Amino acid sequence: MTSQLLASRERCVDEGLEAAAATNPGYLYIPEHRLIADRRWLMKDGKGKHQVALVTGGGSGHEPFCVGYVGTGMLGAAVAGHVFTSPPPAAVAAAITTVGRDNPAGVLVVVFNYTGDRINCGLAVERCRAAGMKIVGAMTEAGASLEEAMNTCKRLSEAIGTIGVAASGCTLPGASAPLFTVGEGVMELGLGVHGETGAATIKAGTLQEVVEMLLNHLTRKDSETRLDLQSGDKVAVIINNLGGLSQLELSNLTNEVVSQLKNRGVEVKRVYPGQLMTSLDMRGLHVSVLRLLDPTWLPLLDAPTTAPAWPTPYLNTTTTSQFSMPNLTLTQTKMDTGYMLSDAAHTQALKACLEAVVAQVPQYEQHLNDLDTTCGDGDCGSTLIKGINGVSKELSGLPLMYPSQVLGVLGEVTASYMGGTSGGVYSILFTAAAAHITSPKASHRLTWATALRAGCDAISKYGGARQGDRTMLDALLPAVEVLEGSPDNHDLRTILKAMATAADEGSKKTAYMGARCIR
Repeated sequence: MTSQLLASRERCVDEGLEAAAATNPGYLYIPEHRLIADRRWLMKDGKGKHQVALVTGGGSGHEPFCVGYVGTGMLGAAVAGHVFTSPPPAAVAAAITTVGRDNPAGVLVVVFNYTGDRINCGLAVERCRAAGMKIVGAMTEAGASLEEAMNTCKRLSEAIGTIGVAASGCTLPGASAPLFTVGEGVMELGLGVHGETGAATIKAGTLQEVVEMLLNHLTRKDSETRLDLQSGDKVAVIINNLGGLSQLELSNLTNEVVSQLKNRGVEVKRVYPGQLMTSLDMRGLHVSVLRLLDPTWLPLLDAPTTAPAWPTPYLNTTTTSQFSMPNLTLTQTKMDTGYMLSDAAHTQALKACLEAVVAQVPQYEQHLNDLDTTCGDGDCGSTLIKGINGVSKELSGLPLMYPSQVLGVLGEVTASYMGGTSGGVYSILFTAAAAHITSPKASHRLTWATALRAGCDAISKYGGARQGDRTMLDALLPAVEVLEGSPDNHDLRTILKAMATAADEGSKKTAYMGARCIR
């Protein structure tokens, strides 16, 4: 066991959030959602209610991201998941509600570019509808509209490039060994903050060699994600310590990056070294270069902020009598039960399907964990079983006559019991399907086909995956296509068998695919 000074594996995130609230009196901490909000959005005098609010969230282990950027001129609220785990949709919805209720200017949700975060934040946005942070934060503080802030986000994403390198892995709370390792005498170029395989394994070199390699890779012409950096460009640079570098190393790296950029004819207008977004104790760094293509961006970077990670602590002396606690209850339009299974055989078939899943899936738990160990954190099967257990608990009370309500419950169960990326993916599948099965089509078959297609489309919309990306869609979509193309006079058992065969064949094809979807 490594010597980690943590309260416990289960409590370490909560302890950290409590410390953030204790350090910054301007913070409001809502523990049930692991939510940190800027109190000024809750002031009874209405101040702060007439400008766009920024909200974000993500897994813990990356501190000070994301709660460290809550404050005037940056975020209105942030939510934290457990270590390397996306926050659940309910927590994101609570953050949106906290700063967005009665705010005519709107809320902009800035999402960490991982599938789990995109899915869960997307699901939260959808639920609320049913009922580049520093520059954009300064813009909204100055009164920019939601559309202006969104357009600037898009422009920033096109003007910034990031490349990272790591010499070691990171150790999860309570673990006896690192989550992954980097070989002796080598470094991993482009290693993900959760240990995802990088672009290349390179030989460890001197300070000058490593920085040169980073900048060369960032600007290489054959890369789809290259930054088109030109001599004469004005830039702002972030040198991000991933957690394990000493301050002396960071200062040396900063100086070398600035020097080499100047040697390329680039004018470095601002440089921000520090631990801005870490990966626990990983020895590595990110270099982010922003081309200052808009003359307003530099003044916005210089605009004051009270967000403590940028880095001044936010001191707000307001008392609890001067602000109102948020009402986090989402008022949702009552779902039309509409489509009803009046045939007892159909309700029994639906129940039998759910019972079969509950009975059969647990035997594959360890096999799924083993498969996940080679490319993830080895908990795919265990996470799925959490969802199965939730379905088992709810099964006896499901209103089987109303498929939309059944699917809605499954969406809630998978999100709350499973959590993380998997829970978000299954939840958005069921939730979107539920919304499209309220009105009956020409036949039962067509009604279910429309709903399942909508569920798959929602996964693509929020997760970014398409057929052929080596994801669950490669099994789901062939089955949906069989259902869409089946004659209405075929019996249910024949259709289900054909769908199962198509899904099985689709899943086997993933063995020969390359993974292209963002993880």
